[in-house]
Order: sequence, then C-alpha cells, then structure tokens
Amino acid sequence: MVEMFKYALNLVLRRKLRTVLTSLGIMIAVMLMSFILFGMTDLKSALLSELTTRFKPQELYVSGQDSMSFGGMVNAPTKEGNKKEPKILTDDLKKQIEDIDGVISVEPLLIINGLELYLEGDDVPYPSKIVASSDLPGSNHMYKDFYGEKEILDDYDIFVSKFVVSFFETTNKDIMGKKILAKSTSSGMFFSSSSKSMIDKQYEFTIVGVVDTANDAFWINNNTALDILVDLGGYDSKQDYISTIGYSQLYVNTKEGMTKKVENYIDNDLDLFVISSDTILGFVDTLTAGLTLSLILFGSISALVASIGIINTMIMSIYEQTKEIGIIKAIGASNTQVLIIFLIQSALIGLFGGILGLSITFLIMKILDPFIVDALAKQGFLDISQFFHFQLGNALIIALSSILVGILAGIYPSMKAAKLDPVKALRYE
Repeated sequence: MVEMFKYALNLVLRRKLRTVLTSLGIMIAVMLMSFILFGMTDLKSALLSELTTRFKPQELYVSGQDSMSFGGMVNAPTKEGNKKEPKILTDDLKKQIEDIDGVISVEPLLIINGLELYLEGDDVPYPSKIVASSDLPGSNHMYKDFYGEKEILDDYDIFVSKFVVSFFETTNKDIMGKKILAKSTSSGMFFSSSSKSMIDKQYEFTIVGVVDTANDAFWINNNTALDILVDLGGYDSKQDYISTIGYSQLYVNTKEGMTKKVENYIDNDLDLFVISSDTILGFVDTLTAGLTLSLILFGSISALVASIGIINTMIMSIYEQTKEIGIIKAIGASNTQVLIIFLIQSALIGLFGGILGLSITFLIMKILDPFIVDALAKQGFLDISQFFHFQLGNALIIALSSILVGILAGIYPSMKAAKLDPVKALRYE
C-alpha cells in the first residue's frame, strides 16, 4: 500500500502545473464552503450572543397578536390555523398575568409611530419615526448600557440610543439636557391611517440618558406615551385608549424554574402570543440552518465543476501513462491495485485543493475580521471583539469532503485505467 501511495504521489508531482490548475477548482469550492460554514456558524454565535444579553431566560414578552410574523405570511392562511384572534392588552389582562403563580412583575410597553424626531438646533430628522415607552430604570438590562445620572424617566424625559448620538454627530456628554422635538406628520404612519387630528402636533422631551438599544432609539415613560397617544388619536382619556387599543406588549419577569409554566398558561389559557428566549433562539436556529443549507446547495455547484476538472485531468494522465500502466500490470500489478493507485492520485489532487483553499480562507478571515467587527458594532453588536473563528471541526469536514470529491471524480478514470489490456497498453504510442 505504501508503494502504491508513493507511485500515486509521483504521478501527481510529475505534472505540477497541471495538478495546481486542477486543484484550483477544488480550492475555489473549498473557499466558498468554508465561508459558508464558518460565516454562518459565526453569524449564529453573534446573533445568539446579542440576543441572550437582551432576552433573559426568565423573561417573556406578551403580545395580543403574532409578533413573529414580521408583517407577512409565509403560507396561505387557513380557518383551522387561525385559532388565535388578536387580543387587546388591557389592565385586566395585565392583572391576570400578575396573579399567575411564578410571575414576579409585569411591565407594560407602548409604541408611538409616525413621529419625526429632531435634535434641537438640527433640521435633519432621525430616520426612525418610532418612540417606545417603558417605566423600567436605565440600569435594567433591557437597555444593555446606560449613561446618565437620572435612571428613572419623569414625564417628558427621554432616553436616546447610541445610534442617535452618532447620527447627530455629538457625544454622550454633550447631548445630555438637550431637547428632542417630536412632530406628527401624515408620512410614516404605517400601522394605521392618519387623520387631521394627528397632523402638525408637536412634543418636546429632555434627554436624561443614553442607552444601547440600537434602532429602538427613543424611550419615554408610559404616562407620557399615553398622553401623546390620547392626543394623537382623539381618545377621551388614557383609560379609553387602553381599553380600546391596549398596550403594545407586556414585559413579564418570572421566577427561576417557573418560566415555562407561566409561558404555557399565558399561551394556552389566556390565548395570548408569547415571545421567550427559547422562541428567539429557536427562530435564529431555524433561520441560520435554512440559510446555511441553501448556500451549501449553491456551493455544491462549484464542487461539481471542480470534479469535472479532476475527471479531465485524470483521463489525460491515463492516456499519458498508458504504456506505464501496461508495464506495471505486466510485472504483476492487479486491476484493483491500478484502480487504487489512480484513486489515490485523484484524492491527493482533492486534498491539495482543500489545504490550499482552507489556508487562503484563513488568511482572508484574518484580514476581513476587524472590518466585519466594526460593521457589526455600527449595527449595535458591541460585545463582539472577533467575528470569524477558525473551527477545527468544520475545517476537517471540508478537508475530508475535498478528498471525497477527488475520489468520486476519479472513479471513472481509475476504472478505465484498471481495465486496460497490458498487451495493448505496451503497444500504445
């Protein structure tokens, strides 16, 4: 077996340029597969890391309608599937959840849409037209990070995100105490149709803190939010708004070990929609797995092209070594031994392409990593110091796959070589 390996290696090295050019096809396929496997694994890790800092295992977000649909249907609706009707999150429902065994606290959250938001002295509005509300202190992990001396929002105080600070080209220190001007317009009111009563209203907030909530850029307290929502919608009172429209979400904090029980009760008994850390993590798993599979299918096309190159090279090699094959068969080599020699040759071509592809991929990952980390940081992924990680397990899978592609591509040429008649091969010119 050792002698067969040495002979196959000699055949590979005999035509170095041809071997290198043939290996390029495998190299490109390996690079593509490497970026898919490494990239998607690292993307999944980055998403999970970011999500677990914002969604704790003991916390639930309760909604009156499906918040995971992202505004569209992936399948045609059915009567049977439409079991849960949207519900209004009223104070009564909030009280029912508070009374569930295992619930520590329930905090209502509100959303105001369609406001153009300006920093005083600046005539360019922030791109997002959404203001969120919460009575949670700035030190709560939902905000991830907090800068400021006032953690509790009073009426018409506001927290702004680091994105806002960056957008208005200022600093955390300099933005403190400045005003945010919110103007209602007909544009941007995409959740409901606007009316005359909603246009040309203006509200003023004082910045008292900077938080790290990325695109969730503006936070006020619930009392202020209700004031604005009542004013914009023409409701009689805050209670009228809550009983008619309801809270946007309820943030539920549970006791350790009781989260799943509480989630099941809210889901099944109260017939509400619940988002938990398990829901988010499951969604990320499904999303990344689907994307990875799709990309691998596309990457397989490059592997197919590479295998055609190996077949072509192997057939040329057999024609060139026809007389040589006749000699080794004449001195006693069996058909099986000849078959193995040429399979080893094709496997070595695959291995060389795999090693070359992995090496170049590793180098490119090292070069690109700081740029990707910087791009992610601008999107709010501030806890990531390194994106790409060279995963030995995936590298071994890719290397073995490149060898397998080489072997599969070499089966037909190797069988052709094994079946050569030694007498005819010796006469071949």
